[in-house]
Amino acid sequence: MKLGFLSIDPGTILFTLANTLILFLGLKHFLFKPVNKILEERQTAVDQTLQDAEDARSRAETAETEYREKLEQAKEESAELMRNATRKAQKRSDEIIAKAKADAAGIMQQNAEELEREKRRAEHELRGEVSGLAVMVAEKVVGREINPEDHARLIDEFIDSVGDVQ
Repeated sequence: MKLGFLSIDPGTILFTLANTLILFLGLKHFLFKPVNKILEERQTAVDQTLQDAEDARSRAETAETEYREKLEQAKEESAELMRNATRKAQKRSDEIIAKAKADAAGIMQQNAEELEREKRRAEHELRGEVSGLAVMVAEKVVGREINPEDHARLIDEFIDSVGDVQ
């Protein structure tokens, strides 16, 4: 039984196998190697891109951490500066108040001294006027004129008695 178009011929099979093998080796050498090389290059490029992205992400995280630390340090420094400024302002305020109190005390002392001088001057003037009046009264009482020695003695006695009263 021979079927013409369905017959199996070992020579054709070997020829077909040899052609397929040659075609496979040719395709492998001329097509698969360059395609595999391109695929490997692309894979390497993708891996490199992924590695670069990972490195960039890592650097970004590091930068973010550093930024947060610097921000925290800046906040702490700002708070410290505010505390220092407040302390300096309080110290300056205390100095101004102390100076004002010292100035007020000095003014009060000057006023007290001025008052004391005015009091002494007024007493001195009063003694002079009173002694003059006393001499006039004594002249009228005695009815005669008093000589300068008696006048000086009466004034001194009167001033001494006025000084003792105070």
